[in-house]
Amino acid sequence: MQAALSQKAGLSALPVRAGRRNLVVANNAKIEKTNIKEVGLNSIGDKTVQNNLMGKSRYMDKKGWVDAQGRKGKGYGVYRFADKYGANVDGYSPIYTPDRWTESGDSYKLGTKGLIAWAGLVVVLLGIGATLIISTSQLGA
Repeated sequence: MQAALSQKAGLSALPVRAGRRNLVVANNAKIEKTNIKEVGLNSIGDKTVQNNLMGKSRYMDKKGWVDAQGRKGKGYGVYRFADKYGANVDGYSPIYTPDRWTESGDSYKLGTKGLIAWAGLVVVLLGIGATLIISTSQLGA
């Protein structure tokens, strides 16, 4: 029945694939161990917040912990290869690194380049908005 419908619609049946296509990429690049002390999270006073940002957990490193769904942990920690590579997956580029923002790490200052970038963004967005308004109204006709 389906074959007849597909022939009426002008569609031909595609051959069925026998297996999955596998892609193998050989890479000889050496992965260096990330030093978690140089990431930029040392000025955070609260140890819990600091450990969360570094991807560490004092509970998940031990066997027998239970997650919210009731599954038992295996004791690998947050990131299984932290001992091998030195940090969490995002350890090399965490989102919040106050040590690298300013000297004190308490505030973020844009500077001249940041102000120019913000001004450029505002001008571009205003230009796009004006173009959309004019092109969809009687003013553009």
